[in-house]
Amino acid sequence: MIRFTIVLIIQLMFVTITVAQTGTIDSLLQAVYRAGNDRDKLTAILGLCEEYQSVNRDTLDHYAYKAREMAIKTGDKKAMALAEIAVANDYFRWGWVDSAVVVIEPVLKANKVTLPAERPIYFKAARQQALYYGSRGKYTEALANLYNIVREAEKLGDTMVISTNMNTIGSIAIAREAPTEALQWLRRALAYLDELPRYNMARAAVYVNLAQAHLLSDHLDSAIYYGEKGIRLLRNGQNLNTLAMALQRQSNIYLKAGEHNKAESALQEMIHVREKLGDGAVWTDDHISLINFYITTKQIDKAIAYCNDKLQRGDVHTAVTGTAKNFTNTLNLRIGYYDLLAQCYKIKGDTKNYEQTLEQIILAKDSLSDAEAELAIAEIQTKYEVQKKENTIIQQQLTIAQKNNILLLGLSAGALVIVISFMVFRDYRKKQRLKMEKLIEQEKHLAIKAIADAEENERKRIAADLHDNLGAYAASIASNLDFIQANGVSEENRTAMAELKNNSQTMVAQLSDTIWALNKDSLTLTAISDRIKVFLHRIRKSHQGIEMDVIEHIEQDISIPPTQAFHLFQVIQEAITNVVKHSAASQIRVEVESNSHWKISVTDNGRGINQEMNKLQGGGNGLKNMQARASVAGWHITWEAVMPSGTKVTIEPVHIKN
Repeated sequence: MIRFTIVLIIQLMFVTITVAQTGTIDSLLQAVYRAGNDRDKLTAILGLCEEYQSVNRDTLDHYAYKAREMAIKTGDKKAMALAEIAVANDYFRWGWVDSAVVVIEPVLKANKVTLPAERPIYFKAARQQALYYGSRGKYTEALANLYNIVREAEKLGDTMVISTNMNTIGSIAIAREAPTEALQWLRRALAYLDELPRYNMARAAVYVNLAQAHLLSDHLDSAIYYGEKGIRLLRNGQNLNTLAMALQRQSNIYLKAGEHNKAESALQEMIHVREKLGDGAVWTDDHISLINFYITTKQIDKAIAYCNDKLQRGDVHTAVTGTAKNFTNTLNLRIGYYDLLAQCYKIKGDTKNYEQTLEQIILAKDSLSDAEAELAIAEIQTKYEVQKKENTIIQQQLTIAQKNNILLLGLSAGALVIVISFMVFRDYRKKQRLKMEKLIEQEKHLAIKAIADAEENERKRIAADLHDNLGAYAASIASNLDFIQANGVSEENRTAMAELKNNSQTMVAQLSDTIWALNKDSLTLTAISDRIKVFLHRIRKSHQGIEMDVIEHIEQDISIPPTQAFHLFQVIQEAITNVVKHSAASQIRVEVESNSHWKISVTDNGRGINQEMNKLQGGGNGLKNMQARASVAGWHITWEAVMPSGTKVTIEPVHIKN
């Protein structure tokens, strides 16, 4: 029996088929046409491509690539994955299995079974890859995929995935002619499916495989039963590709059971389904199978009539509208049908027609040889002309390339010179800028140092002058007052003399505090705290009824510039003075705190904030001076009442305030 490859038939045969596809496919196509926007249209096209086994191959080819193009524009990962699966299935339908495997592999890698959103894509891609492997006889790779899918689906309890892939494992066992193993897998697959309509196509596929497994086991009654049951479901579901395969298998079952009429009907329906799929012309083997069936079953007249029907010539463009008609105009295919026709006439004993058919075979072969010879000469001439033109084009391209290379070399050299010059200039400018910045920085540093040195010298000079001049004079006043009092003073002048002595001692103390601050480069909180203690000790003998304490919580001994230290000490001193003068307090507590920042508070148990503030505001500039000193230094000062009575004055840096 002469067999023809799919590629050869595609090249040599042109057929027009004017029958419609299934109602399901028509509905899906209508959904594509009715889509109002690109997203809806892409969804409809992907739905159509899901029916890749039933849709016309040319239609599938068009829409699979259209889906890929539209999905890429959307950037949607799921849509792109489904579009790639559609393209892979398109390749599979055309027999390009290796290309289908190449397209499906990235989809499988990009989608994880562990992620619920990606899981359906993973199962779909893994199953299709297994089908591709199985179609090439790579059963080991196919089974590895299928076992893994079943294992993962069993973990997740996905019965549909489990059943469909167990069915495929069973079909591979059938291909390996292991019917007992196949029946085990197929029965397990069927157990996962109930009678709901949504499982019809899955059950149909299992039934078809059960029929084939029983045929291999010589259980003809069971084979016929399951085959017919599966075919009924496939007809209702309009799954054409699987239906055609099932009809071909059922024909073999009927033939083995001796039911020739049913076998013939199954083959004729199979060919009709192939034509609906757009695969009729490329399935010439199906026609030859039917002719051989007629010969095997001694239906020679039917075989002759079928051969003559397939040997008709014609123009596909002038075929009657609404009919499905194939014309065989290609010599290679006509020779195949002539060979079968001659065999039929010989069996029948029709010598005349047998000889005429042989003459037709000879003429066809001669014509084919002449056509092939002419085609070969034309191809040689064409190749020569093409080669000549290609050589001319290559020479022209070479000349252009040489000129381009020279131009490119010149441009590159010029660009290189420009780049190098720019880099040298930029480096020079950078060095000059850095040099200038360094000089400016040095001048700035020297200026700052000169100012600091001048300030330090001036500060020390002022401290020395205060100590040597005003300090000496104030101490002299106090000493002279002691001398005068010792030599006797009238009673009425004694009070004035005592006040004068007290003021002179205060002046000496103030000068001492000022000189203490100015003589240091910086003062720590500990030093300021110690100075407060000295001040409290100084005034304690005049106010022995007041308990005075300094409490320190110094974790980090922060340094403060001398001017600020002086202001801080003056503010605290003023706060303490206000307490002893106006609050009638019996207790004063000074708290010095420091960790990441510092805070000093003065707390008393006197009359309270309202009365004290009234006296302060009405009695002088003490409060204003405290606020002014704090503001100049950048500090925040607050007065707040404490319970049951008293006032708390707090001073701290402004940025620490909550």
